[in-house]
Amino acid sequence: MKNNLLSFLLFLACATATQLLSQRVAAQTTAAASTGMTLDQLKAIKAIKIANLDKDTYLKSGAFILDRYEERPAYVFNYTDGITRKIYLYKIFSAADTKDLGLLAVYQNGKTNEVKPFVIPGASAERTAWDAYIDDLKYVGEKEPGLMSTLTFVLSREMAGLLEGGGGKTEEGGGKKKEEYNFCFAPDAPVTLADGSAKAISAITTGDVVMGYNAQTRSFAPTRVTNVDTHQSNSFALTAVWLAPANEITANGRGTLVAPIQVEATANHPVLTDAGRKALGDVRAGELLFRYENGKTIPYRVVRAEQAVRSVKTVYNLTTEAGAYLVGETVVLDK
Repeated sequence: MKNNLLSFLLFLACATATQLLSQRVAAQTTAAASTGMTLDQLKAIKAIKIANLDKDTYLKSGAFILDRYEERPAYVFNYTDGITRKIYLYKIFSAADTKDLGLLAVYQNGKTNEVKPFVIPGASAERTAWDAYIDDLKYVGEKEPGLMSTLTFVLSREMAGLLEGGGGKTEEGGGKKKEEYNFCFAPDAPVTLADGSAKAISAITTGDVVMGYNAQTRSFAPTRVTNVDTHQSNSFALTAVWLAPANEITANGRGTLVAPIQVEATANHPVLTDAGRKALGDVRAGELLFRYENGKTIPYRVVRAEQAVRSVKTVYNLTTEAGAYLVGETVVLDK
């Protein structure tokens, strides 16, 4: 009787926390349309397989984008039964228009490595999608010891953070700023290949070998492209920075200034700076980025940075085995 009552209370707490969290998140983002997640979408999202939960913080699968919620690492729970349990949270977006659809909570049993996904619809989702989620809580969650308590804790904790105004950057008035969820380059961005030549990122395919970069050893080596993401929209704004050699006078032999080198991408695409990983839109004049020259890592200083220099309708992003590659011979990082 006690166990049944506890299960019911956990179920009720989890369902309540979920509803409040989804409503709060929805209220802090701009709705792209009046309709939300459908039952068919929920089923498709639930079927998505994430190869590496710790490393795959951003991925596109079919019609959906999964992006790690607030860049959170996994919630880790160590119970007295010796089994480590984890909960990973992802925000779910439509790949076509980056409309916010809801949350994905992935539970992992550390002993069996079995995972159980829970697709949490947004507040505007169809009733049938919510019914399916509640069914999962009841018929899946209650069969796995420890699952309901971990999931309830995570959703309640996130809800508490939102109520306190935490959980990321905010706009005026305390609402959470809606982020862009594409980390990409224009179609003509030149990717450096393993032989030193260049190819437009739009022509790169999965399996191609490009020049990669190891941030720990500061060395370059060929790396394989494991995924190519493509996003289309009416307009993607690109940010640009202009670079000049940090250790040289930027003049040629005739005494005229050499034009700085331009690097552009969506504002949130990560690059390697002297302070570590940073979104391109956060890079400021005076900071250092790194370029590939004659097999060596050469620091270049940012002499100018500008937001929204131009816009394109299609953007591309690579995932590589090394976690970093070169665009215009400048080191950029995988999302």
